[in-house]
Amino acid sequence: MNDIRSVGNKICGLLCGLCAVLLVSCKGEEYDPAPIPVSLQLQVTARAEGDLNTKAGGVEVGINSEYMHNLCVLIVQDQVVVKKFLPDFTGNAAAQAGNLRSWFSDAFILETGNYTVYAFANINSKYSTAWSSITGIGEGETLPSLHEIVLDNPMEVLDFKECFIPMSAQENVTVTPSTRALSIGLDRLLSKVRLAVSGKKGTQVTALSFGGYADKIPLFPDGVLQGETYENTRKVLIPGNGILTEGSLVLPDFYVNSSSQGHPFTVNIKTLETNGVVHDATAVTKRDVLPRNSIYPLTVQLNEYDLDLQAQCWVSPIGHLPVEVEVSFQPDTYEIEVPEGCQFAFTVAGITGSSRVEALSCTWNILGPIAGIEFDGETSGVQTVKGHVTAAAGKTFELGILVTWRDGSASYSRNYTVILKTKDLSSYPLYSQKRVFEDASGQLCHEMLNVFIK
Repeated sequence: MNDIRSVGNKICGLLCGLCAVLLVSCKGEEYDPAPIPVSLQLQVTARAEGDLNTKAGGVEVGINSEYMHNLCVLIVQDQVVVKKFLPDFTGNAAAQAGNLRSWFSDAFILETGNYTVYAFANINSKYSTAWSSITGIGEGETLPSLHEIVLDNPMEVLDFKECFIPMSAQENVTVTPSTRALSIGLDRLLSKVRLAVSGKKGTQVTALSFGGYADKIPLFPDGVLQGETYENTRKVLIPGNGILTEGSLVLPDFYVNSSSQGHPFTVNIKTLETNGVVHDATAVTKRDVLPRNSIYPLTVQLNEYDLDLQAQCWVSPIGHLPVEVEVSFQPDTYEIEVPEGCQFAFTVAGITGSSRVEALSCTWNILGPIAGIEFDGETSGVQTVKGHVTAAAGKTFELGILVTWRDGSASYSRNYTVILKTKDLSSYPLYSQKRVFEDASGQLCHEMLNVFIK
């Protein structure tokens, strides 16, 4: 009996010692339980678009055809695809029209652990053959480097019929025994531009374009992007007759490729004033980044800048020194009337309309010879043009001026056209000798006439 008690005591001692060793071992290392299967459901949603004009980060739901048309989801662990979803939307009317906003999977089993979920909507080989090949990857296969996939100018093939807005998403998740659902939100790889034009009532917008966005988009924001350019231009649809009936005009929203490399955007606008004056203006935005899935509200303000055009004109009667004559300007137009056969000197001195105008450059831009005008000196890239007009009344000539400047944070570039008309010499009163200021040698002093033309 004593022998039995002795053996029992020894066994108890060994067990206690073993427990002590195990306790010390557990305290010294992090406990990692074996993976266990968990039943889950997956939800994929096309996110609302972010409004850049809302400081609080407001969002806005999309409209028709701005959601899912097709879908592929990959759940990856250690670069291996452990679960793949490629739902068949053939009989889904909403998806066929690009209007499917959310999708729920059936229940599936996934072991506890850390995973990366990738989701892609509206996959099309026209956007990228590398991207479209993802649908062929099977479970158990190694996932290629998705961050090297680049979509080549998706705006050029987007048609909302066969090619819908490309979307992507990536999210790291941890599945625990208490996890019951996974969710991921898709971001559109494009940016929406919301343009409005504000200006003088009655002005007509005849053409408008938005340019300067990237021609390539990586599949993810941190993707590899090389060799991209920023020369794309999107013509904007002008609603109705394009007239600013109440001093403003709202244009239909449009999409462009998102751009994240810090490159400003350019707006070119052509307008027709009620008096027939045509403007061709270009402005550069302060914003130089367009995040994916964003809305960029942009208003083009047509400021009434005045062109400071200075003119001198004179005729040379037989046997007399050149005599200055009055130059006639038509109100609110870029028309100058001069006598037939006269000499002229036109100078662009600048523009008015803002106290913040700086970096001003005003140059004539007259390309090639013009029948009926003989120029003295250069006609392009100069601030002043000089010459003689034909000795015939009733002639009309068009002379171009390029004016660039900066007003605050915005840069502008406008092309103006000056209409030069010749009239009969007899209709012009000559300046009296008392009004012709002469220098010591008897030559006419250069006198400029400032005329501010809108």
